[in-house]
Amino acid sequence: MKQQKNIFIVFDGIDGNGKSAQVEILKKYLEKLGFDVFLISEPSEGEYGKKIENLLRRKEAARVSKEKWLELFRLDTKDVVRNIKTALEERKIVICDRYYYSTLAYQLDEEEWQEYTKEFLMPTITFIIDVPADIALERVKEKYEITKEKRSYFEKLKILRKTRKKFLLLPNYLKDNIKIIEGNRPIQTVAKDIKKEIDILMKT
Repeated sequence: MKQQKNIFIVFDGIDGNGKSAQVEILKKYLEKLGFDVFLISEPSEGEYGKKIENLLRRKEAARVSKEKWLELFRLDTKDVVRNIKTALEERKIVICDRYYYSTLAYQLDEEEWQEYTKEFLMPTITFIIDVPADIALERVKEKYEITKEKRSYFEKLKILRKTRKKFLLLPNYLKDNIKIIEGNRPIQTVAKDIKKEIDILMKT
């Protein structure tokens, strides 16, 4: 495998934006170039991630306080960061499907963002894949028709519209290297734009 500087890549944005497909495409692209890639996601497979996933698809999710959600997401992100640091020490490229940006957009007001991110590892580059909320929700519905899973508490049009606006504000409030990618296009067209950014990153 190739050796490279520490590279930590994040994909984020509202539910149904297609980020998970882009994670897989980029992973295959980097592996084809000879890099060792470590994938991780939020909610994670750890203790707190499993608690979040369980709550998200239950009726009582609507009664969970903002403070409780925030506590669970913070603890899960801490677990994720520990795994990311280990992978980076092993000279792997890390790709994370969701990160603290979702907590910012779904749980916190803009004036709280900078303080919240201080305790976590900043990504090398972040891709916020942007699609209109109504299109994202249709994609979510199509997915669950296939998987037969219950829809997440946050997968509602009103919430997605509000959260999309907040995702788009992230570059104005954070020093992170955030790229907004238009996601309402063919998958391979979106992937091409992402690969261009990654190629530039590799050369710097």
